[in-house]
This record gives sequence, structure tokens and C-alpha cells, in this order.
Amino acid sequence: MTNPFDIKNRFRARLRAADAQKNRLRARLLEEGTRALAPVSEALTLMAEVLEEDGVAHGRIDCPAPEVDRDDFVGFTATLRDAADKEHRIAVRYGPVLGGRNYIAVTGLSAGYDERLAALASNGAPSLGRSVGSDLHVEADRGGDLAEVLREMVEDFFAGHAEPAIRTGPGEGRTRLALVQ
Repeated sequence: MTNPFDIKNRFRARLRAADAQKNRLRARLLEEGTRALAPVSEALTLMAEVLEEDGVAHGRIDCPAPEVDRDDFVGFTATLRDAADKEHRIAVRYGPVLGGRNYIAVTGLSAGYDERLAALASNGAPSLGRSVGSDLHVEADRGGDLAEVLREMVEDFFAGHAEPAIRTGPGEGRTRLALVQ
């Protein structure tokens, strides 16, 4: 029979080697994901800086750095919070889907922005954007398009403007204010 210490030592060595390989793969995935998500995280970070400037009291954006999650996707969840404490979350993830291609998946856009992003993505080729459940998937190299749509959505979230008063009737003095977002 083999020495019990040899069995344990060999098993420990295999476990360390497997952990080292997994850590190398996760580090490479994080590097690729951070690069693919850079346009999105940079846009959100710049907009967060504007909100933090002195005299700007419209709310805040919390945008953590991308991380590898337990499912081996790289992503983050940005939280938008306006001055009235209304909150909106946008989850952005990068990673492979069935078929082996890397996509950026975004959750939290409203239907209008989903359509706009799908239209931008489909201008290049018919397979660049698709909807999967509540996620919208775009190819990894379309991060700039996603950043542009998110920028518009964030601007609308924080800078929704009041339209001129709308008269409720021809002879009535009452008016109502419409908030557009």
C-alpha cells in the first residue's frame, strides 16, 4: 500500500495546480471583461463625477469596478439614485453564452432604450443584438453603442425636465405640470 502521506501530498499538489489554473483563467477573463466593459464603466464614472461636483444636487451614481462573479461572468451593477431617492439599477455582464461567443448582457434598461440599443446593434449585422429574457445581449465589441444608450438613459433619469403647463380645458384656469423622463 502507498504511504498515506504520499497520497495526501499528491492530492494537495493537484488541488493547488487546479486552483492556480482557475485563478489564471479568471484573471484573463477579468482583463478581457474589463476591457470590453470599459466604455460603459467610464461613461458612468464620468457622469458620477459630475453629480459629485459642488452645487450639483441631482443624486448620485454608484458604479463599482467590474468583478468576476460565481458564474464566471465579469460585471457590475450600477445604481442610479436621484434627489427624490428614486432608485434604478442597471446590471452589465460580460461573458460567453451558448455557442462560445462573448457578449455583453445588460438588464435594467426600459423598453425604449432596449429598442434603441437593439437598433444600433442591428445596423452592423443582423446577429449583433438579441433579447434573451429580460437581458439584452450585444457583441463584446459593441460596448461603445451600449455606453451611448446608457448615457442617454442616465441623462434622462437625472435631467428629466418639466414641460410648460398644459391647460386642462379652454376656459379653465387650472393647469397641470408634466414631468418628462
